[in-house]
This record gives sequence, structure tokens and C-alpha cells, in this order.
Amino acid sequence: MEARLNRELSEWSQRHGLVLQQRQVRVDGTAGLASQAPCPTPLRVDPPADQALPLGRIQRQVSCPAEGWRYYIRARVSAVAELPVARHRLARGHTIHASDLTLAKRELGVSSQDWVFARDALVGQSVRRGIRADKPIRHSQVTAPNWVSLGQEVLIEAAGGGFSAVMKGVALDAGSEGQPVRVRNLSSGQVITAYPVAPGKVQTRF
Repeated sequence: MEARLNRELSEWSQRHGLVLQQRQVRVDGTAGLASQAPCPTPLRVDPPADQALPLGRIQRQVSCPAEGWRYYIRARVSAVAELPVARHRLARGHTIHASDLTLAKRELGVSSQDWVFARDALVGQSVRRGIRADKPIRHSQVTAPNWVSLGQEVLIEAAGGGFSAVMKGVALDAGSEGQPVRVRNLSSGQVITAYPVAPGKVQTRF
């Protein structure tokens, strides 16, 4: 059980690019287990029900198919890692710069599932909900910045069927990279759907 949880924690941290500074896996004793016959084959530890962060209080079923016994085993798993945190309060709408962030050691837990673990994943993002200083930043607090704002004059790039054209338009929606927005062509007055490809520039798709 301890080996299995350590392996899951290592695999999880590698997937998220995290280097764990400290870790601890403590398996609780289970009444009645000592009275069972030793298992002649490797024990079976059931996998987790989902890909959740393998931290906090964990319960898994451990069984010995050869002897026909099974028990629910409980464990407590903790770890510490360096995470990006804000140097100061970041207000809604602020675009995050590298200078806004620093690294700090924090203990990971069940509530860490939504934390942003990489500094690079934050730089350039827009603050959706205010971020407090020295606190882990959650994915729900940031979003991709808008490349087009409501009412902004934009360049429309249209290409397809052997032709290409660039014209001016006005955005009727705000949108980030690749998000569909409505744009009014200033020449024809026609409203089309286009996709931001750069700040102030959209592209039609055929």
C-alpha cells in the first residue's frame, strides 16, 4: 500500500512538472489483518476511482486473491512543493507578468487539485477573480486574456478558394485566442463570425 501510494504520487507530480520537496505516506493499522494467513502472491491494491491528487486521507481495498481475504486500508499522504504565488494582490483584469510572481513552498492537500503549479502557465494570463498575495493561485482565478474587446475596431482577415482580403470591422463580442466572436464588416455592414488570431485581429474560417 505504501509503495503503491508513493508511486502514484511520483507519477502525479511528474505529469504536472512538480518536484516534491518532502513527502510522507503513513498507512494506518487494520484490525483483523494480522490474523489472516500470509498471502503467497503479490497483494492487489485497487486503483483510485479517478485521477485526483493522491493526497490527504486515502482509502483503498487491499486483497489477496489466493487466500480470499480483502480489507479496506486507510492511509494519510502529505507532500510539500514549490509553487508560484503572487508577490502582491492582483486585481481582476490584471495581466500577470513574471515580476508579479515568486516561488514559495506550500503543503499540498486535497484542495490543491485546482492550483496552478507552473509559473509559465500564469504569465500572460488575465486575472478573473482577485488573487491574494502569498497564496497559491487556482485555475479558476485566471483566464486567457481577451485579444478582442467589445466595440473595438479590428482587422478582418478572410481567405479561401484562392482569394484573400483584409478589411476593417467592429467587434460585437469580446474574445480570447480562437474564441468565436461576432464582427460587423464596416464596408458591407454584414455581421460575421470570426476568430481572434492576434490582439486586434480576427480571421474568418470556411
